[in-house]
Amino acid sequence: MKQAPFLIMLLFAFASNSYGQESESNFTDDYYSSNFEILYSVDTEMAYCIAPIVEERLVSELADTTSFYNPFKKLSEYISIETSSDSLVKTYSWDRISGGTWHDNASYIQFKTKSGKIKYKRLDSGNERETGEPTDVIIYDIHNIKIKDESYYLLLGWGTHGAGLHHSLARVYKIKDEEVVLCDSFFDGNKYIQVYTNRIFKIDLMYNSETKTLSHNHFEYDASAGFYKPKEDKKIWLLENDKFVLQK
Repeated sequence: MKQAPFLIMLLFAFASNSYGQESESNFTDDYYSSNFEILYSVDTEMAYCIAPIVEERLVSELADTTSFYNPFKKLSEYISIETSSDSLVKTYSWDRISGGTWHDNASYIQFKTKSGKIKYKRLDSGNERETGEPTDVIIYDIHNIKIKDESYYLLLGWGTHGAGLHHSLARVYKIKDEEVVLCDSFFDGNKYIQVYTNRIFKIDLMYNSETKTLSHNHFEYDASAGFYKPKEDKKIWLLENDKFVLQK
């Protein structure tokens, strides 16, 4: 695609120009939302070229402390931005538009440490196509869970690796020693809950803070049919002491 470099320069010159013209309003929000507006308005081949630039720019913004306090109302129209109830954790996730039915989703967590520093960490590995791990998801919910006066953060996400399937993912993180770490045995000794099914079925992975239960629709894979079959019951995980336990 010989015109790609020129078109990229033209598109981002437009974004930079819009950024420069903004004065008292939230020009940072406008600037990044315009980047994503461009990304999602071009064809797949062009998006493949633009996506790394957009990601690099937004990640550099996450390193700026002020971005943690920016609600990014306009940007949230283009990407998923979630904030914990205690305002100590934010997540940013979006589709990189890599083409095909496999959605290569980017996800980052931004957090405030006990010392007051603002940091960020990438949550997807970038190697999911090789490993098959379900971690390239769009995060759609965060729940702050208190255990023995300590805060844990339950992240719920959705993704798809194509082939007519999609999946939901539940993980728990904790801010520890100035970093955010994955709790690797929070779900009956496992580091996360992953639920797969065909895209015609809803998974409905959700957390109820009143009952302290995590629930999702139940599916069983039929190898002979090559299809997931929905069951009548739901899977229920109850928060007991310091972990989620699958109820029988």
